[in-house]
Amino acid sequence: MKAIVTLLLTAAMFFLSLVLSLLIGALCGFIVGLIFGPTILGIFAAIGITGFKMWQIGAFLGFVGGFFRSTTTQTS
Repeated sequence: MKAIVTLLLTAAMFFLSLVLSLLIGALCGFIVGLIFGPTILGIFAAIGITGFKMWQIGAFLGFVGGFFRSTTTQTS
């Protein structure tokens, strides 16, 4: 029973971590878009990527970055 609870808590923390990364990425994408939006979207349009807003790009990058985040633990 303890193993199941630990597994469920680990899965819940992983899920919430990904959602938090997505939200932070969307916020950062929005803020960066206020200043550099036309430049970045222009570069994407030049390579054929159109129809997205900066917050969407930030949310995507935050979500993907959540999977590649490294975690280190230390035991005392």
